[in-house]
Amino acid sequence: MRMILKRTLLLLTLILDFAAVGLAQVYAPAAGFVFDARYGSVSSEDKVFVFNTPYFGAGANATLEAVSTDSTDGWDFHWWVYNPQTITYDLIPGVTTGLSSQIDTITVSSGYQVEMSKGLERDTFRVWIVINDLGMEIINKDDGDTLLFGYYNCSSLDLRADTTRVPLFYYIPQTGEKQKVQPSLKFTWTTDNPDAVNPSPRLIARVNNPPWADTWYKLTVTDVYGLSRTDSVFYESIKSKAGFTVEYIPLYDGEEYPGSSWRRKYYENSEGAPGRYRFDMSSSENMAGYELIFGDGDTINLGSDSLQLVHEYKLPGTYTIVLTTKSDLPYECTDSTSHEIELSYATAENFEMPNVFTPNSDGTNDTLRCLDVSVDFIDIAIFSRSGLKVYEYAGSMPDWRGWDGTIRNTGRDAPVGVYYYVISLFRAYEDPQNKQTRIPDKAMRGFVHLYR
Repeated sequence: MRMILKRTLLLLTLILDFAAVGLAQVYAPAAGFVFDARYGSVSSEDKVFVFNTPYFGAGANATLEAVSTDSTDGWDFHWWVYNPQTITYDLIPGVTTGLSSQIDTITVSSGYQVEMSKGLERDTFRVWIVINDLGMEIINKDDGDTLLFGYYNCSSLDLRADTTRVPLFYYIPQTGEKQKVQPSLKFTWTTDNPDAVNPSPRLIARVNNPPWADTWYKLTVTDVYGLSRTDSVFYESIKSKAGFTVEYIPLYDGEEYPGSSWRRKYYENSEGAPGRYRFDMSSSENMAGYELIFGDGDTINLGSDSLQLVHEYKLPGTYTIVLTTKSDLPYECTDSTSHEIELSYATAENFEMPNVFTPNSDGTNDTLRCLDVSVDFIDIAIFSRSGLKVYEYAGSMPDWRGWDGTIRNTGRDAPVGVYYYVISLFRAYEDPQNKQTRIPDKAMRGFVHLYR
C-alpha cells in the first residue's frame, strides 16, 4: 500500500506541474520535425523539436524563439537550461525585454524553459531540443567505391552496409529519467542500370543473378524525422550476356556464291537445303569467348575477335543453334541463348523451270536452266514442236550449264519458237538423312519460249 501511495503522489505531482506550464509559445522554425513529449504514460503539451544534421558528425545550430502570449511589447524573458544531474533548470544569465526573445547557439540535445513576465503576469514554457544524427556507409568496398573482391561470383553478389545512430532522448523533468526516442529506419537500394534488380530493403542484401553490365548500387537510409543518408558502391560486372542473330544467305548473294547464277530457292518465303547461314555475335556483351553449337553435329569455339561466321547445313530439317558465352578469367561466367531454323525439303510439286530464255550473248538469260541447291541431280530432255530432240542432260544439278539454244551441241542455233521439255528424274534432299531419287508418276513437262 505504501508503494502504491508513493506512485500515486508522484503522478499527481507530475500532473500539477504540467498544469503550471502554459501552452507552447516557443518555436523552432528551422526544426526538421516536431512532436509532443510524453513523460512516462503521461501526455504533455511540451514540444520536442528535432534538428537534422546535414551530414554525419556535422552537428547542428538550433534556434529557439519565444513570443509573448499577447503579442505585445514590454515582456521580460528569462531562459533556463535543463540540468539532468541536478534534475533542475539552471538560469542562463541575462534577460531580454521586448516582444520576443531568441537563443541561437544550441549545438547539443537539451531542454529549455523560458519565463515571460510583465507586471503581475508570468508565464512559463518548456521545450526540448534533439539533435538527430545518423551515419551510414557501405562497408565492403575499396577507397575507389568499388565492390571488394570476394563479395561476388557468377551467381550472386553481396552488399553490406552499417549504420551509426546517435542516441536520441529527452528527460522527465521532475525525475531525470530518460525518455528514449527510437525512430524506425527505412532502407532503399536503387541502381543506375534499368536491367538490374533492386536489392532487398535491408543493410545486408544479396543480389542473385547479378547484371552483365557494370552497375552502381545506391543505398538510401531515412528515418521518420526526414533525416536521409546515402552511399554508393560500383559493381564491375564479371558476367557475360549471350546474343546473336541468324541470317539465311540467299542464293543470289554474290559474296557467298561467287559466279553463281542461282535464281530461286524452293519456296518463295522459306529456306532450302543445302543452305548457308550467317551468324553474328556482335550483340553479346562482356564476352571473352564463345561456343556455338549449330545443331547438325558441328560445334565451334572462338574468341571475341571473331564475331561473324558462315555455316552451311547440308540437309533439310529443323536445327536448334545454341550460343554460350563466357566472360574473362578467373570467373569465366557463362550465359546461353538459342535460335531455331528450318530448312525446307525439296518436292517435285514445287520445282519449276523458266518459261522463257534469250540466247543472244547479252549476258542475261542466255541459257535455260533452273539451279536449286535442294536438287543435286536432274535428267532433262528438250524437244522442238515437231518432236526433234534438241538438247538433253543427265547429271549433277550444280554442274548443269543449261541449254545454250544450240541443237544437240552442234553449234547451230535452234530457231526462235516454242520448245517442250521433259524431266524424267531428279534427285533432291527430301529426307533429312538421305538424298532421295524422285521418279514422278508422270514426267514433269512444260513449255519454254526461245527468243533472240
